[in-house]
Amino acid sequence: MGTGELIYAPPKSRTATPPVDAVRGFVFTSGVRWMEQHGVLEKFTTLLPEHLREQVRSLTATEWIPIERALEVYATCDALDLTIDEQLDIGRFVVLANNGVVLNTILRLVGKVSSPWTALQHTDSLWQRSNRGGAIAVYKLNEKSARLELWNVPMARSRFFVTSMRGSIAAGFEPFCGKVVVAEVTDSMRPDSFALRLAW
Repeated sequence: MGTGELIYAPPKSRTATPPVDAVRGFVFTSGVRWMEQHGVLEKFTTLLPEHLREQVRSLTATEWIPIERALEVYATCDALDLTIDEQLDIGRFVVLANNGVVLNTILRLVGKVSSPWTALQHTDSLWQRSNRGGAIAVYKLNEKSARLELWNVPMARSRFFVTSMRGSIAAGFEPFCGKVVVAEVTDSMRPDSFALRLAW
C-alpha cells in the first residue's frame, strides 16, 4: 500500500498502532446537526437501532463513543443512502465545526503557503482529536499530490465513513492551498484501512 515517500509517519508503525477503540462524541453531534439542517434526522433516527436512540439524543461533544456503537451509527449512515455529494458535505461540515479553531491556528503559524506540506504534518494529530487509536501516515507522491494512509481504522468498512472522510480532508486542507481533489485509492480498501490521494 505504501507508494510514494513516507514523509510524516505516525508515532508507531502500522503493526504497533492500536486500532480505533472509540470516537469522540463531537463527530456525531455535528453529524446530527447536519442531518437536522438537511431534513434527514427523522429518517436517521428511525433507521438507528433502538438501543442507541437515547444515547445519540443525549450525546455530549467530549465523551468517547465505544467503537462497537460507533460502527452501528456508521452502518445506519450507510443505510440512510445519502448521495455522494451529501456524504462529502457532511464530512466537510463535521471537520469545520470541530477543527476550525485548530486549522486557523495552524494557518496562522505556517502562513498562506503555496503547498500544504507544512500543514500535512499535523494530519495525524488532528485525527487523534476525533479518534482514540488508529493513525494517518502521509506519503509524498510528487510536488502537488500526497497519499494519506489510514491505519487500523475499523470504520473503513463503512462506505459512508470513507466518503465523508474525503470531504473532511478536502475542507481541512483547502485553506492552505486552494482547491483540493481527494479520491479513494481503490486497491487500498480493507476492512480496517484505506488510502486517499490528494491533488492540488
